[in-house]
Amino acid sequence: MIVGAEVLVLSHRLSRPRLFGTGSNVTRDSVVVRLEDDDGRVGWGETYLVPGSVHAVREMTGALMGREPDAAAAALSAEPALHRWALGAVSMALDDLRARRLGVAVSALYGDRQRERVRAYASSGGYVEGVSPEASWREEATARWGDGFRAMKLRIGRYPVADEVLAMERLVATAPDMIWMADGNGAYSLEESLWLGRALDALGFRWLEEPLPTDDYAAYASLARDLAIPLAGGEILESVGDAEPFLRAGSFDLVQPDVSICGGIGGVLEIAVAATGAGRFAVPHACNGAISLAATLQLLAVLPVPAGAPSWAEPILEHDVGENPIRTGLLATPLKLDDGWVTIPNGPGLGVEVDEEGLRRLVA
Repeated sequence: MIVGAEVLVLSHRLSRPRLFGTGSNVTRDSVVVRLEDDDGRVGWGETYLVPGSVHAVREMTGALMGREPDAAAAALSAEPALHRWALGAVSMALDDLRARRLGVAVSALYGDRQRERVRAYASSGGYVEGVSPEASWREEATARWGDGFRAMKLRIGRYPVADEVLAMERLVATAPDMIWMADGNGAYSLEESLWLGRALDALGFRWLEEPLPTDDYAAYASLARDLAIPLAGGEILESVGDAEPFLRAGSFDLVQPDVSICGGIGGVLEIAVAATGAGRFAVPHACNGAISLAATLQLLAVLPVPAGAPSWAEPILEHDVGENPIRTGLLATPLKLDDGWVTIPNGPGLGVEVDEEGLRRLVA
């Protein structure tokens, strides 16, 4: 049974502000769940620090005390009205603990593995104050290539669209031979998004992500119909019920559910099934720390892909590369990248071991 539950808020002050097309941040923060059973096994979960998430996680974990992990997981999955971001962390920790008790990887709780490794793409750290996008993108692409990445997503939208397209044209012509994607961070109008999407399609980009404001995913449907480049989005959708109307409307070619946001691995898989039913595809979003990254890898091990799916719908790991010790300093043995690919851990639970001393140094 579960005899211990701890909720930890981790925070790191960045050495410089992280700049995006429509905003910035000066810290990296996570809410981490630690569950322990009566045999001393520990399960870990993680979510984003958003309003209400800490209180909701504490309420959920408090209710787990004295319960068997399997029964607790079943009870939580039957309560869709719970705070979904908090549920993501608690479900993740329960999965980790349940799988460790069985001596299997978390992926085994959800079905047979479909793959043992996945490609990873570097999700850009953002703009650098005082440095042109072209210069910072080229420097970052060169560094990420050296780290072993062979795919990269640029964060765009801070400067005039024509200027950034020209910078991307030069980047693609001179940088290492990456698979390229772009994330508009909701910075563009419909007219700008059409122009941008056509330009990126001509450059061979794999997808264009969330160019329009994300408070109106319905507006994406007409854009998706008018663009040849795949349109990706939906990372803040919290459930299959939230996602289905936009999938039926054709708002996305690729929907991007996040294990921390939509209630855990099960929530992502529900959205993936709905995407297939609507003739669309699911590729997960991940932009947090090492624990959620490990959970996303377990999800990718079992993520279904319909026969005949296009190459741009391949299961691929979003690997944020911004400054973040919550990602880089939490694991006893870091995840390894080999010529663009990450092997999915097959050890018990999430397949990774948390360095608790390193984690507790980051407690806010």
